[in-house]
Amino acid sequence: GDAQAMRDHLVQGVTLSLLVPMSLMLPVLAGLIWLIVGRGLTPLDRLGATLSARAARDMSPIDDTRAPRELRPMVAALNGLLRRVGRARERERNFTAFAAHELKTPLSVLALELDRLPREDAAPLKAQVQALSELIDQLLLLARSNNPGGQARQVPVDLDALGQRVVADMAPRAIHDGKSLSYETAGAARICGLEEALASALRTLVDNALRETPAGGEVVVRAGPGPQIAVLDGGAGLDAAALERFKARGVRADQGATGGAGLGLAIADRIAEAHEGELETCRPEETGLRIRFTRSLPPQD
Repeated sequence: GDAQAMRDHLVQGVTLSLLVPMSLMLPVLAGLIWLIVGRGLTPLDRLGATLSARAARDMSPIDDTRAPRELRPMVAALNGLLRRVGRARERERNFTAFAAHELKTPLSVLALELDRLPREDAAPLKAQVQALSELIDQLLLLARSNNPGGQARQVPVDLDALGQRVVADMAPRAIHDGKSLSYETAGAARICGLEEALASALRTLVDNALRETPAGGEVVVRAGPGPQIAVLDGGAGLDAAALERFKARGVRADQGATGGAGLGLAIADRIAEAHEGELETCRPEETGLRIRFTRSLPPQD
């Protein structure tokens, strides 16, 4: 009995002498593990932040001089992927520009041949040739805007002035269609880009809005607030899912119509993307489309 009690007392003493230091050490060990693992994952977090901050067109290699030795194979693989994607995009841009240039010559010849036909016979064909010529011009602008190293030089573009210019250009079309086209400004910003490409994208949105708006309706071009420009129409409008289908497939909301926006919406979306922007639907209380840019230039003095 006494011996058993003595053994129990000794076991209890040894157990307490072990548990007390362990209970004190566990938080310290947990903190050390958290600190070591956190510091070990810092290069991965830094790499993830670098990739997240990159623009969609930036295919430059990732700097691996600050990367730990264990991460360098992964960085090298990512750089190889960026090089392959960059070459593929360059081939796509070159093909688009080459195809568009090659189509300009036969279109010009066709337009000259149409001038020899009687006016009433040639009018519908001339309209289709003109629409195709405008589409080719858009493709050329798209190829230039997607090529930061090309000859086209990006300049500061005032969205307010851009909106006024496009409204002035398309006002005769609106009057001819029996519709109203007006302009509003709400503190628009400036962005850096290709003015002609942006004007072409905005004209496509206005053209689409005029088609969607019934006779007697109104289309409003609104620049701002901030780095965005919207085209509000008097039609039924598009939801976000429908817009994504139109951008991806180049289809029209009015499938039975001739000459509608068609591929133009998809091209306008690509031009917006090349300028770090996005083509999207407007707020729920307004029907229309807008291009919202992620970056703007400082205001002029």
